[in-house]
Amino acid sequence: MAMATVSLAVGGLCPWFTANGDVISSQAYASKRDGALMCRTMNKGSSAAQALAAVQADDPDIAYRQLLILPREGAPVAFTGDHCRPWAGHITGVDYVVAGNVLAGQHVIRAMADAFLSMNESDLGERLLGALEAGRDAGGQALPDRTGLAERSASLCVLDGGGERTLRSLDLRVDMHHSAVHELRRLFEVNRVYGVYADRRDRMPADTPSMVAFEAQALREGGIFASRPSCYR
Repeated sequence: MAMATVSLAVGGLCPWFTANGDVISSQAYASKRDGALMCRTMNKGSSAAQALAAVQADDPDIAYRQLLILPREGAPVAFTGDHCRPWAGHITGVDYVVAGNVLAGQHVIRAMADAFLSMNESDLGERLLGALEAGRDAGGQALPDRTGLAERSASLCVLDGGGERTLRSLDLRVDMHHSAVHELRRLFEVNRVYGVYADRRDRMPADTPSMVAFEAQALREGGIFASRPSCYR
């Protein structure tokens, strides 16, 4: 899942993941209760459609919500309430959901879907981030009078595709920044270097150099990693 918004700390508010690795989002007038209810319902064995129906029956303010479920098995489901701030809507396809609210128009999510589908040779993290960038470049968030809004927070999370369905192979967040999608791209590129080290610490701790030694070598090699904060005070 990847998302960006004018609100702050979106990565701690909207995304949810079930014990099976199903992907869920509660957004627009985001409700943590709705996200938790969808997770609980699916964790008990219900389908995505049944989880969405459970929230629709339980939440008296459902018209203000935008709810998305991308299950590991079965078709994705999405709901955009009539009281979500315009423009708001969603697209569902085979194995993907694209949605947004307070957008410049429907063309924003169409650009996101097109970018995601066109990058099928790239890894999933790159495709998700590319979709966010396409949405930003297509106008992103905007008020009905066309006043543009800056994306101030963003998140990107990829779950393992194998047996460890809840294992997060990538989990990056920008909680507050004047251009969060640009910052998420910078963090993503830095993580291409640092992520290799983090994975080595996980799998081969006895053969992993200290962080100081790793960073010293990475700095000698140059590239985007040189922009990261120093490990020294």
